[in-house]
Amino acid sequence: MSWKLSAVVALGLVLGITAGRLAQDPETGTTSWDGLRAAGFAAYVLLWLSVVTGMAVHMRYRPGPLAATWLIETHRMSSAISLAFVAGHVTGLLIDPTVGFSAIDVAVGLSSSYRPVQVALGSLALWLSLAVLGSTALASRMPYGGWRSLHYLAFPAYGLALLHGLTSGTDARATLALLLYASTAAAVAAMVVARLFGRGWVMAGGTAGPPL
Repeated sequence: MSWKLSAVVALGLVLGITAGRLAQDPETGTTSWDGLRAAGFAAYVLLWLSVVTGMAVHMRYRPGPLAATWLIETHRMSSAISLAFVAGHVTGLLIDPTVGFSAIDVAVGLSSSYRPVQVALGSLALWLSLAVLGSTALASRMPYGGWRSLHYLAFPAYGLALLHGLTSGTDARATLALLLYASTAAAVAAMVVARLFGRGWVMAGGTAGPPL
């Protein structure tokens, strides 16, 4: 279900941003530029949500009787739908005339005339995210150890996406953007500390979960 919904969302975003590009004034219109920026922020937030809920599942966090199911489903859905918003972001970059990205620029980043290193961070985050999601789709055919190793790529993917947003986005210095990046990064950092040094979360009903 998550992949089907992701495909529907991706199609809607691609069509919407493309329609905005065709309808906007060729000289002064910013619809596609605004759309790709919004899609980029949404993709980042969904990737963050995927990381924190995945960690919560792994740490056996149980705030209530339905929490396990809710957390797992949120992790699955946010992972898949984040890719849909990446598709909208990439589509906007390819069709918007503001910078003039090519497919190679988006795939590699370093060939871009606009902040090549910073764009490359986003490209690498995309490829790592695809590796994680691809391994999930093929999990039933893979050894558990191999799947788990590939799943850990979600952490560098998130870190690179964070750096990409902070260094390449035209909105990166806006107060709301800085608050978003700071709060989400702090949440991930706090969970990493809890994972490394904690002794297990408190399970529903008051019993302590085993350390991992």
